[in-house]
Amino acid sequence: MKRFILITMLFFGFFGSANEPAVDVILTKAQKLMLQNPMEAFRLAKTAFDKKNLSHEQKLQSLFILTNTSNMLQKPLDVIKYGNKALDIADDNCDAITKVKILGILGNTYQSLQLNEKTRVYLDQAEALLSSPKISDTLSMVKGNIFYLKAMNYFYSLDSGIAISYFNKAINQYLQSKNPLAEINIKMAYLNKGFSLIQQKQTKLALENLNLASINMIEASNRYPPQFVELQQSFIELGKAKILALENKPDLSNVILFEILKQRKNQVARDDIENDIYALLSKNFLQQKDIKNHHYYESVYKKRVAESNLASAKLVNQLILQEAANSALEKQSINKNYILLIIFTATFFTIIIVFMLIKTVRKEQIRRVLRKEATRNI
Repeated sequence: MKRFILITMLFFGFFGSANEPAVDVILTKAQKLMLQNPMEAFRLAKTAFDKKNLSHEQKLQSLFILTNTSNMLQKPLDVIKYGNKALDIADDNCDAITKVKILGILGNTYQSLQLNEKTRVYLDQAEALLSSPKISDTLSMVKGNIFYLKAMNYFYSLDSGIAISYFNKAINQYLQSKNPLAEINIKMAYLNKGFSLIQQKQTKLALENLNLASINMIEASNRYPPQFVELQQSFIELGKAKILALENKPDLSNVILFEILKQRKNQVARDDIENDIYALLSKNFLQQKDIKNHHYYESVYKKRVAESNLASAKLVNQLILQEAANSALEKQSINKNYILLIIFTATFFTIIIVFMLIKTVRKEQIRRVLRKEATRNI
């Protein structure tokens, strides 16, 4: 898997009431619409953010919604833009919870762009903040989300041992949480812990975790979003196919893989699961010495990966340009302030010098008058 699974489900927060009623109404509506209609929530939050004389809380709430909905709409550049603006104004003491959430979303976004080092920087900051006295021990959901994201970061870095330890931390936090979304997140944690165990070739433990990740289909319609259920079950089946491949049963593995492709024929394509399927089909056919099918699925896999990498590279290049433009604007602002400071300083000292010159001239004039008076008295 190359990207996080339904990670946009992870971060939903709430804020206190704002001071300005009109803005408060807009932001409250945007907050409620984040899950059902992220595009409209984004529009409302942008409307609120563009208003003048916002309080600190209103600005931060607007930026959080803009960051979160951009994440849901898969607009990584907007996530980074609004997320970093939020971090600029967030205070470690007063806004610690919101800051942790935003750091998590930014870390997830950089991971989707395959910028692992950048990812770890943000997630390490979030984990450090979790130990702050401002983060209540009751906020299990927030803590679980950060541990989950760190686990995924190590998972993608192929450090499955550390990934598993963080998945365990995340699961423990989710088990303590009363948030209804914790049920979804714990299923995701078990799923990806299972994939981490597959990396370590611990197939028995991996299968146990995949079973824990499965969803009771009778309860599914009431407790889980349909899209999540379908995708979760597909990934569980993919995990089982990987286990069969490790157990030298490529034929049985292929049966599962083709069934997943058949079921997903009319679903929205996802690079992570489809690419994994084609890669595993290629390996399985090679193990079966079916060179023709091996080459075919290998070529499909490489083509799809190349397209994904090209799309990621394009986004990274846009990010570089965006950051360069922001840096230029910041530099321009600094230069403008520097010039204004020089002008102010020069004006200030000029006034002082002129004042001193006037004072000196007057003193000299007084001395001359006194000299004349003294000369007359001689």
